[in-house]
Amino acid sequence: MIDGAGKPWFRADVGIEHGTITDVSAITPGTAARKAVDADDACLAPGFLDIHTHSDFTLPSFPRAESMIAQGVTTEVTGNCGFTPYPISPDRLDLLQRNTAFIAEGLSWDWTSAEEYLAYLDSLPLSHNVVPLLGHGSVRIAVLGFDNRPTTSVELERMQLLVAEAFEQGVAGLSSGLIYTPGAYADQHELVALCQAVKRFGGFYSTHLRNEADDLAAAVEEALTIGREAEVPVQLSHHKVMGEKNWGTVDRTLGLVDKARAAGQDVTLDQYPYTGSSTTFLAFLPAWSLEGGVQPLLDRLNDPALCRRIRDQAERAKPMDWDKVLVAAVRDDKNKQFLGATIEEVGQKLGLEGADAGLELLRRENGPFSIIRFGMSEEDISRVMRHPQVMVASDGHALNQTDTGRPHPRSFGTFARVLGKYVREEENLTLEEAVRKMTSLPAQRLGLRDRGLVRPGNVADLVLFRPEVIGDRATFEEPHQYAAGVQKVWVGGIEVWSEAGDTGAEAGRVLRRPQG
Repeated sequence: MIDGAGKPWFRADVGIEHGTITDVSAITPGTAARKAVDADDACLAPGFLDIHTHSDFTLPSFPRAESMIAQGVTTEVTGNCGFTPYPISPDRLDLLQRNTAFIAEGLSWDWTSAEEYLAYLDSLPLSHNVVPLLGHGSVRIAVLGFDNRPTTSVELERMQLLVAEAFEQGVAGLSSGLIYTPGAYADQHELVALCQAVKRFGGFYSTHLRNEADDLAAAVEEALTIGREAEVPVQLSHHKVMGEKNWGTVDRTLGLVDKARAAGQDVTLDQYPYTGSSTTFLAFLPAWSLEGGVQPLLDRLNDPALCRRIRDQAERAKPMDWDKVLVAAVRDDKNKQFLGATIEEVGQKLGLEGADAGLELLRRENGPFSIIRFGMSEEDISRVMRHPQVMVASDGHALNQTDTGRPHPRSFGTFARVLGKYVREEENLTLEEAVRKMTSLPAQRLGLRDRGLVRPGNVADLVLFRPEVIGDRATFEEPHQYAAGVQKVWVGGIEVWSEAGDTGAEAGRVLRRPQG
């Protein structure tokens, strides 16, 4: 057994009653129990906590979240990178819908608040638990739409009120996506003010940094400053650096984290174990081009002079190797021919070059589409992974094998990949340290005192896996492959996954932030 604290493994029996761990003791053959599971030489560990996902947009279509439970995930944190399907201002619903179209799957949008959305989640046959965050981008849309300007004092007060309401309704933290619009329009003053509202509720600030390439260090400094001035904990999302010329910068940024922690600041990080990232094509466009939202962008693309300006600025500010950018999801059946193709290959089919191919696909999709971009180094991944304050996270979605897109394989393989490739094969981490990064470390960040460790009194969220077998099967070419080596997964003591697949047990629930 591995208890999640980072201590060496040991042999033990684990007793469970009414969904709670009652006993962890030395092996006692013949102990009476209503049901016994012989783990043989498999490893029992706390269920994995995925600190960074976007499953609030896919759980309505995939409430069983097979891609997650198959790799041992028993709790997901949703609402990252500033994106949440709430709060909703009815007169700006279309702006939110079109901005999140690249990740939304079958949402009814039949709610306005976090409370109403979370009640809807609770009505679904969830296999595992969900911890919700609040997206800064969605808050900004509800108050300002896609206006590219600082907030007025009245608007900022309204945003603070929406933040407070969401925390009263159970969210655990505020997330930002400063590389995306409308989050990119926010200044530091706005973010500090909103995080001061977060402080009142004991929450934390999770951020997709304003830059993950040439200006990564400055973006980290900004996040640390926001946390320090607002006096809230900071979570640096999916920490990485993009672009070969920037490889190695993580040594500097991890040093900034160490310096901040040495000065008493609460800052932690998370990471997914792949050299390819996944996002919306809109992230590569200049922020001004999205002023007003998606439809004004499409109108600008239909103006030849404006389209050239958008293309030229995008290519200067964020130069891409278009043969390393894949189309991951499209909505229009006419565009299925481009699924899995590089933007360069899309251009070859359309008789276009470079960014023009991506812009044309935006027109054909009538809005954003998902991409996968390769731009990280294995050395940086290994270096970040070894840092003691880095958690494992997928940045993925709850899916299953019926999904029709070409998603990033991280939704199916993240946790198994770390245990197989980076622990067993490359020995970049010990097994015990890897499990700590998947369990007690994120549980501490979330304030989940009854999860993340195998100890009496804790909730029986558990995973049983074979260390010599566990690994990811999902690839960029064939991502819909469940992980290998996970034998059983329990949520609240109820078995939700076995080697035969999903058990169908409805054991999950929304874990709202405690009140009072």
